[in-house]
Amino acid sequence: MSGDGTLLDGLIGRLARGGEIVLAGFYAEPLTFAFPPAFLREARLRVAAEWQPVDLDAVIALVADGRLRLDGLITHRAPHTDAAAAYETAFGDPACLKMLLDWRPRS
Repeated sequence: MSGDGTLLDGLIGRLARGGEIVLAGFYAEPLTFAFPPAFLREARLRVAAEWQPVDLDAVIALVADGRLRLDGLITHRAPHTDAAAAYETAFGDPACLKMLLDWRPRS
């Protein structure tokens, strides 16, 4: 869910037969990928616009049993007072996986 369409070929190359890639986020350019590797793996593509309760339940279960680690997912943090700059970073800096806006009052 990076929003980086250039990753598709690399991701498809790592899929097991019948594997699935979920496209989410915003893509600045049309998505393209090499068809033969996807064909050979019988890859599935799914588009997700928003999380559903069942998605959250599945993620919680994966984290709980150790099959999914979220270490390093939040790469950037900013106070809510810097929201404009934070959004610019979140949507413009490829190194920003997830931005956390801190809404706690400053002391």
